[in-house]
Amino acid sequence: MAKIKFIVKSDRKKQPATIYLRFRDGRATDVIVPTPERVFPEYWSNKTESFKQRILFSEIFTEKEKARIEESFSRLRDFILNERFDLKGSPVSKEWLKATIDKFYNKKKTGSETLSQYIQRFINEAEAGIRLSTNHNNKRRYALQTIKSIRNFQTQFNEFQGIYSERRLRDLQKKNETPRPRKRIDFENVTIEFYNDLVSFFYEKNYSPNTIGKHIKTLKGLMREAREEGLHNNNETERKSFKSLREPVQNIYLTESELLKLFNLNLSRDMNLQIARDVFLIGCYTAQRFSDYSHITKDNIRKIENGKMVIDLIQQKTGEKVIIPIRHELNVILKRYNYTVPKVFEQKINERIKTIGRIAGITEPVYLEQIKGGMRVKKDFNKCQLIVTHTARRSGCTNMYLAGIPPIDIMKISGHKTEREFLKYIKVSKEETALNLSEHPYFTKNNLKVV
Repeated sequence: MAKIKFIVKSDRKKQPATIYLRFRDGRATDVIVPTPERVFPEYWSNKTESFKQRILFSEIFTEKEKARIEESFSRLRDFILNERFDLKGSPVSKEWLKATIDKFYNKKKTGSETLSQYIQRFINEAEAGIRLSTNHNNKRRYALQTIKSIRNFQTQFNEFQGIYSERRLRDLQKKNETPRPRKRIDFENVTIEFYNDLVSFFYEKNYSPNTIGKHIKTLKGLMREAREEGLHNNNETERKSFKSLREPVQNIYLTESELLKLFNLNLSRDMNLQIARDVFLIGCYTAQRFSDYSHITKDNIRKIENGKMVIDLIQQKTGEKVIIPIRHELNVILKRYNYTVPKVFEQKINERIKTIGRIAGITEPVYLEQIKGGMRVKKDFNKCQLIVTHTARRSGCTNMYLAGIPPIDIMKISGHKTEREFLKYIKVSKEETALNLSEHPYFTKNNLKVV
């Protein structure tokens, strides 16, 4: 006899999870497919196939919503059993069961939006301000950097499907490389097999795990948004094996003495280098991202009640408000440009700051291990070769930490929400830690008394 059960697989109590329908008919048939319905796992009992007795209703999940799902499942059960008669003895397949559920919920396949179309619409709406970010307490426009990340993923995803721009095709021709064959990937094609193929595609491009992980994270977010909009019922991206790759990054920071070398460097004969150096140092002394410290103007600067000057900023990425005290070196640089940071492209600073670092003598050897294309590569660098705009933020946080400023106070300046995320920025060696601690009263005071 055919049996229909409704189950929840997820154990994440605080996140809504898909309710699956399980169809069993003797030993020969056992099929599980997702339904469009979602519920908090802590509210659902797989044993009774229904909601638990005690539920704390809220604006997110109301009593009315609970009643709607219960009534819907009652009708869905009857609908499937009635439709089964049309099979005339043929076994129930996963495809048939999914199509029957779609039919019940009046989901039309013809003319529906594809994954590629959805990504483009998502970008268009985010850029226009129609689509707002839901990752924060207050809905707000997507940051430019976030939209840029989605666009970068879109380009890579298109190439994975064999869709190239004319410029990219010309590049492939020059290199005598063969374009990938056309293969359209839609919502239902996003599986673990697809994930493995996509990761291999990125490794062939010699991408690092963190770059790959960033693209996977973007895809997971887009799939989650599309599912919330009712465009698909695919939950493959939520599986543990569909993970965003990540490895610890061996980043550098510049010490106070190295920053002083840059500050004292006479670059008056080359204004391009001088501006790049100054903008970079503004980042070091504010501990902000380039997207924030590069947009400081007179309007961001004020005096507080003790007469000291501070910078008020609303961070673009997080919307967090931060207040940064202006130290002497920072004031000297800002005064040079009438307290308005000169405009310069981030790419130009990344190019020029390496040259500036070499001129300043920041050339100590740095040994790094990196994963490229799935292979671990060991390489020696001069420290100046590794300086980029984000080194500024990392240097600012680390030097404040070494100066003895409590992490909680630094986080109020840097805008980090959790100490865990903040500590990723602190690049202090064991030698530096020991040197710092050796001056601590715990190690310097002498409690022994002479008898």
